[in-house]
Amino acid sequence: MRHYLLTHRTTHTHPGTVESSYGRALLLPRHTAEQVVHHAQLDVSPAPRERRRFEDLSGNRMAFFHVTEPHTVLEVTARSVVSVDRPHVDAVTLPQLAWDQVTALVRAVRTTGRPGDGGRPSPREVLHIATGSLPSARVPLSERAQALALDTFAPGQSLAAALTLLASRIARAFEHRSGTVSHPLEDVLTNGRGTSGDLAHVMIAALRSLGVAALYVSGYLARSSPHSADVPHAWVAVWFPGAGWVHADPTTGGFIDNRHVILGWGRDHLDVTPLRGIAYSDGSGPAIDVEVDLRTLGSEDLAAILHGGEP
Repeated sequence: MRHYLLTHRTTHTHPGTVESSYGRALLLPRHTAEQVVHHAQLDVSPAPRERRRFEDLSGNRMAFFHVTEPHTVLEVTARSVVSVDRPHVDAVTLPQLAWDQVTALVRAVRTTGRPGDGGRPSPREVLHIATGSLPSARVPLSERAQALALDTFAPGQSLAAALTLLASRIARAFEHRSGTVSHPLEDVLTNGRGTSGDLAHVMIAALRSLGVAALYVSGYLARSSPHSADVPHAWVAVWFPGAGWVHADPTTGGFIDNRHVILGWGRDHLDVTPLRGIAYSDGSGPAIDVEVDLRTLGSEDLAAILHGGEP
């Protein structure tokens, strides 16, 4: 188990005065069976006149705010305390269904709402499986992504083994670069490099081309070196009948572990952009600065915070 103090601060500096700003933030981590959110707080400066929290269709924790005080700088800061305890996952411990068997179950869910194996997925689960197997705005149909999938998935191979191979192959073949998720899928496939979000899009496109349901996951990855910077991270969740959604990271080349903190998931990056909105002003767009600090906590530090200390 690992404990984290997570701080994500986004600063928008405008060249002129902004009279009104509307924002939608997805900066509060999800609470799951393997990820406990002890504390989550979102602060906006200047203080919003209106604000509310809600869950979107995927169950992600969203926050809406409206700032009416004239400003040139807008700062949005999320602070969370999270504990992560994931079981070890590998190609041996996962269900050994062949990938083409899984695609048949995905088709059944899309047409009947049930996989046909006796399972009864919830309406939200049906939505995830159906949308996770179809093209989306940032993950369109791609012959090159399908070629990558067909070159990786052998007939009759288990989905667990094929997924392991695909994640490893993308990690080796593509150069990972930090930055924003702004590259079209075909450009990433052509250039062989991209951000973690770009590599997630490549992997999702390959999986969906074969009919496997895959979602884009937004979150963070604890740095491996004290000299490296903390940045937002992204990976892929794949539907495994009998095991739910299994998360694989094409940047690290394997399944996720206790270094990963989940914010939310959707069809692609556009569904889970950490911060988006509209600002009304006479100037051009703002300069944007993003700071992320994912700090590991000891058990005593966690206990102190949970008993009234400041996170």
